Amino acid sequence: METHQWMINYTRQTEWIDRRGIFLWIAFYTGGLGGGLYLVSLYFNSLWGMLISWLIIAVIKGGTHLAYLGKPTRFWRIVTRPQTSWLARGFIFVMLFVIFGAIQLVLTYWQPGSAAEIVFKALGGIMAFAVALYTGIILKNMKGVPFWNSALLPILFVLCGILGGFGLSVAIALAGGDVNLSAAEMGSRILLVANALVIIIYLLQADHRETVGRQSVIEQLRGHSAPIFWIGIVALGIVIPLTIAFTSLYTEIASGLIIFGVACEIIGGLALRYNVLKVGAYKPLVAKPQ
Repeated sequence: METHQWMINYTRQTEWIDRRGIFLWIAFYTGGLGGGLYLVSLYFNSLWGMLISWLIIAVIKGGTHLAYLGKPTRFWRIVTRPQTSWLARGFIFVMLFVIFGAIQLVLTYWQPGSAAEIVFKALGGIMAFAVALYTGIILKNMKGVPFWNSALLPILFVLCGILGGFGLSVAIALAGGDVNLSAAEMGSRILLVANALVIIIYLLQADHRETVGRQSVIEQLRGHSAPIFWIGIVALGIVIPLTIAFTSLYTEIASGLIIFGVACEIIGGLALRYNVLKVGAYKPLVAKPQ
């Protein structure tokens, strides 16, 4: 009986990152970014931040996710079957966030401080957290891809989204928006350190889980995906923003340099999602013959 190579070897998944899978990569990141920004904006009570987060999720995440599906009719079939998968539940979270968020924005603008506004802020916050979280749960539940099968992955995705939210809040503050700049910068510092620690723990955990998980780590650190990891995630996503953020504690930093740091944070978040999807590989079905 002929043994196909994919049955015994490290086989990278391609459906969720190559070709049309690029849309899914963008949808996964913008869901975390939009959800994180909404939660941060609730903390600052920033109407501008809430509006931008609503647009990110409703337009960019929703649009790219529909583009990935290809046929709009599939979307409606998924939504009517929430019990089938986390992907179906995720679409429902997005729809509820769009509805609750729209109502909340109107109430915050016309009736700030009202009981109705508080209720819809709470509902919007719950849905924003769910939108940021569910993509990590989808990957975690993919038992055939050991690199994804970790309880740390949803946590990492949420932290990355909140980091991006603090970064965009810094940009809003610099543009004269309704955000406290020093508090937003402090949040960025804390989340940058937290993200770096969780990434390290996640990779160490994956390296010790299974042979295929270890191979995914090697691919990320020394393989074809290494430039994206070291340049996109480590240098642009962590080192440069962290250097700028801590330098601003001791000396005044030009606004342009701070915006550059925010842009690096966003690029780092995109690179993180890309590499997680890119290096995920299926577990062999049978033991490799000797």
